[in-house]
Amino acid sequence: MKSILKSVFVCMCIVMLAAPLSAQIISNTAGGVSNFVRFNPPPCDFNDTFYNENGIDPTQLVGRFGSARQFGLPSLDPNVPNWVADSTCATNDPTRRNFRILATTGGFRFEDGAPIEFISIIAFMTNQNVFESSFSKQVGGSTISISKGANPRGIHMQDIVSNFEGYAGVKQVQSDGRFALNPCAVDMQAPGIPTNPCFDVSSVNTIFTPNLRQNWAFTAGRNAIDGSDHNCINSDPAVCPDGVNDAPFGYFCDDLLGTWIITYHWFIVNPLTEPSNTTCGQFFASLAAANGTSLDGTPIIVKGDDLDGGESIGCMAEGNEAVNGADGGAVWLICPAIPDPRNGGIATDAFLDGVRLRNGNFQSTDLLNNFSCLQKAGKFCNEAAPGQ
Repeated sequence: MKSILKSVFVCMCIVMLAAPLSAQIISNTAGGVSNFVRFNPPPCDFNDTFYNENGIDPTQLVGRFGSARQFGLPSLDPNVPNWVADSTCATNDPTRRNFRILATTGGFRFEDGAPIEFISIIAFMTNQNVFESSFSKQVGGSTISISKGANPRGIHMQDIVSNFEGYAGVKQVQSDGRFALNPCAVDMQAPGIPTNPCFDVSSVNTIFTPNLRQNWAFTAGRNAIDGSDHNCINSDPAVCPDGVNDAPFGYFCDDLLGTWIITYHWFIVNPLTEPSNTTCGQFFASLAAANGTSLDGTPIIVKGDDLDGGESIGCMAEGNEAVNGADGGAVWLICPAIPDPRNGGIATDAFLDGVRLRNGNFQSTDLLNNFSCLQKAGKFCNEAAPGQ
């Protein structure tokens, strides 16, 4: 049976990659920026039908842009909205509704630490009730269906989206100066590590950037063919020493809503007091030298090797909130990566949502620079201007 979702994906790719005849020329000669052709539309919320078709009940979404959170965090300016009404959204992409997202969350690509990921945190998913158990729609001669939570391929959307991780580092230094070595969520706590004090993960608000010690990181593996998912499907330990890992899903192929499961990562050994001659102390020092330090004074994590290295020697931990919502915070995010943020994908009125230092400057100047280059010139900073 022909898959409507795959057809939609192909159409979306064609729209993104081919400049329409009506492409608009954007000029900013006053700033010394070359003209460029604007053909990648900026992000908008999905319409209810598209949520349903992809196994999500839109009525269960929390804090959905277009319906809530127009002002307030992540915007730090009470006069700057997180989203605006925009009648071109559905025109550019019929899977969208007419609310355009201005709040653009920056993050690192977890595979290599590159500061090039730009995401729209559209809504929070706080428990597995958000995943539909049934849905059916006729489109032409094909059927889009969800039965017992599974799509026509027999795959549950919850299983698909849990392959894509957004890594959040919540502040561990408490208001009284104590360093919390575990989150306040029983099922997520590292065993044998003190649980008092603990850092809060009981609300969706805890993952707004003012509550993070460092910027987000996102797994950017698009599909198994690029090797970034580290698949290994042989039961021979000599071939797959870490065991079987089979993650066949592609972010832009299967996860059309751009949903991520939130993976919290934290230090279970205090980097601020650990002696420099211990294994963890040496690891912390090398990581800080490479990536800098967070708002807590702890080393910044920008890629998988950083976190894997810390976990392998017993210095760090990671975990996810309970899928039944018992922990109270966000378990997943409707947070699509902008497929290609160049050539208009970052709109002129968008703003960067990123962790800031106490003086108000962005913690990562690399993220800020790439955002500015994309917004003003339609390119990443290390690229030639479009058309050159």
